[in-house]
Amino acid sequence: MNKNITWKELKALDDLYRFKKTKANIQEHPYIKYLLDDIGILDRKIDNIKVIIATDDFEKFYDDVFKIQFEEAKNFLLKNGIETNAKKNFTLEDVKTLMLIAENKMELKNNPTTIEDFSNEFFNTSKYLKNKISIKNAVFKILDINEFPFDKKENQWRLVVDHPNPRAIILCENKSFMKQPWISKNTHVKMWYVGGNNIKVLDDIDEKELVKPIYYSCDWDLAGLQIYTRIKVKLRERKSDIILLYPNEPHKKIKTHIDYHKSHWELSKDTSGLSKNLFTSKELTLINDLIQNQMWIEEESFNLEKMIKQLEI
Repeated sequence: MNKNITWKELKALDDLYRFKKTKANIQEHPYIKYLLDDIGILDRKIDNIKVIIATDDFEKFYDDVFKIQFEEAKNFLLKNGIETNAKKNFTLEDVKTLMLIAENKMELKNNPTTIEDFSNEFFNTSKYLKNKISIKNAVFKILDINEFPFDKKENQWRLVVDHPNPRAIILCENKSFMKQPWISKNTHVKMWYVGGNNIKVLDDIDEKELVKPIYYSCDWDLAGLQIYTRIKVKLRERKSDIILLYPNEPHKKIKTHIDYHKSHWELSKDTSGLSKNLFTSKELTLINDLIQNQMWIEEESFNLEKMIKQLEI
């Protein structure tokens, strides 16, 4: 739910954290209503209900949910000359995406594409940048361009969150964790996103990169595990390997047949057609349980930082 709040609400929440009150007109926003009326960590001032005040429980909530993200986002915007006033309609998720774009500026500039393709790749809809002028302008500012090239090319991006002295490389199927650079900083790893099924880019990875331990974070559904097997075969051909990250327990399983999920198990095939020799017995037990119950585990539900810290690297 909090992914949909805009900079206006974010600034107001920060004011509530620092000053214990805000006069910002945010009370009709669904997430603010949730904080006010459902969990009661915000309240309305008795003598002026237009003013929102913080309860004793709000400080810990903000520390846990927003503080690091907001400070990272604000510092990033200021560093890149992007205004941070409350009139901006971009969301926290938008800023995380802008941070990922900035981190990979040269890669993106050297592999030009259309605005529709770029928008679809980073914002999950081809119309997003055309409809969100402030986000489009921010992208232009970060990439130092005035428009997207018209020639359409296949995207061969390897997006990276760097670390000066990484202990390992985490390869992510989705971009969600790439938008949380503090994971890399806190765990001393480098993170890669290679574009889902677009794994051909791995052919050009420098040999010295392949010396590091490599782990794969993905959706535990048929599509995610199929990509994992293809990556594993490809890296073994280069005398390297990759290890599948096992989801945190308790596993947050979801039915495969929901509107936004398109990957379904092939029930007519043993282990849904996956190569058993590429998985450990523990992994196969979980995979077979998911297949039998037609469930999957979404990568975004992982506590990736905790998973990495538990690795023996």
